[in-house]
Amino acid sequence: MSEGSDGIDGMSFQTDSLHRDTETVCARDGVDLVRLPEEELLRLSDGVARVRRDADVLMALVAAEIHRRSDAADVGAGLASRRGFRSAQELVAQATGGSVAEAKRLLATGGLLAEADAVASRDRGGEAGVGPGGGADAAGEAAVPEPTPMGRFRGELAAAVRERQIGVDAAALFTGAMAGLPDVERTARLFSKALTKSPGLSLYQVRKLVWQAQAFADPKAWEEREERQHEARCVTVRDDTDGMVTLTARLTPLAAAPVKAVLDAGVRWALKARREDPDSDPRTPWQMRADILSDLCKHALDCTHATSGVKTTVVVRMNLADLQLGLGVGEIDGMTQPVSAGALRRAAADAEIIPVVLGGKSEILDWGRSRRLFTQAQRWALVERDGGCAWCNAPPSWCEAHHIRWWERDTGPTDLDNGVLMCSRCHHRIHRDGWDIEVLDHVVRFIPPRSIDPTQTPRIGGRHHYNLAA
Repeated sequence: MSEGSDGIDGMSFQTDSLHRDTETVCARDGVDLVRLPEEELLRLSDGVARVRRDADVLMALVAAEIHRRSDAADVGAGLASRRGFRSAQELVAQATGGSVAEAKRLLATGGLLAEADAVASRDRGGEAGVGPGGGADAAGEAAVPEPTPMGRFRGELAAAVRERQIGVDAAALFTGAMAGLPDVERTARLFSKALTKSPGLSLYQVRKLVWQAQAFADPKAWEEREERQHEARCVTVRDDTDGMVTLTARLTPLAAAPVKAVLDAGVRWALKARREDPDSDPRTPWQMRADILSDLCKHALDCTHATSGVKTTVVVRMNLADLQLGLGVGEIDGMTQPVSAGALRRAAADAEIIPVVLGGKSEILDWGRSRRLFTQAQRWALVERDGGCAWCNAPPSWCEAHHIRWWERDTGPTDLDNGVLMCSRCHHRIHRDGWDIEVLDHVVRFIPPRSIDPTQTPRIGGRHHYNLAA
């Protein structure tokens, strides 16, 4: 950090990490990628990804400074205006060759890093005169105030970006979700837990964590958000220039749940039939969904009880006390966003939706070896525990209950401790690559083969990998 000419704390532009990672990648200059061994190709991929994150962090810092210089009180006096741009975002977008939305994410992350630098600079400046209790120093100068809970988290988030644990896009998800939330310890703990789980995840998976933190931090605001979503629901039908017709639907998560459940169940049924006869159905999953939707509408024209022909259900779940009070947040099978207790309470009265209330009375679920196939009740219990595919988090409608210790080879029982919910692709991959699975304290753990991880460190799977309320 340094003091700018106008008295504003400067931002530290450090390129050590970029130099180091660039040198590692450039050492491979001229290599034939086609002939590169698998392990070396993956190391090169990691190296190039680090360089990309290094450059993103530096671009975010530059973008933040461009924004600061463009934010002039007098119209037309800012940097962006003087260069012929309507905003700093447009100037940055032209420089990167990307979109304005991408530029906004760079600005948000750059602002976060600049804020962290400013706090660190003030802290260093106050160390000599301010004691741990705050107040004024011997010269009577004001002490640096203690950061708020979310202020401390913003520091954690900035550190995670600087240490390349998460990227600029993920950081922008966090900063956007924090706006307007209560600045209390509970909010900070939720977001800190989400941040801890984020390294190594895709942006889609990080978004799920951020949505959970946002919903649990302020359930009332989340319910108000759902009301706005409900008012914004719509379906449009448009003729395209090539003669095709495009349908676009914007639905609330609760309204979309039965639509998604029917489409997913239909695709799963069709793919299962195709495995038994590979030449029976050449359609892609996208074409299958289109046909299912069309068939449903044709059936509805001539029947008062429309059905897809595929048996499926929608399951909603939440804590019993929250359901009774109409407070808190729950979830719907196969849907990414949390849903407010009020919406789930209304859904629980729908005969087409099965409410699963945690903590309530349940039927016997452990059948030992009295039967080979898992019962519907056991499957629901596995959905409760795993949340979908315990490996890739695919929705429950894509998954089947599998024996961890095989029924015939290992005489494995048909009970919950020996069951796991997995989509067919992940199930085959686990067996093909030699992974082991164990369930301890209702948590699924995948144990990699030594060829992948010599230490065979277990990896948490299922709902526990993503659930902030666990």
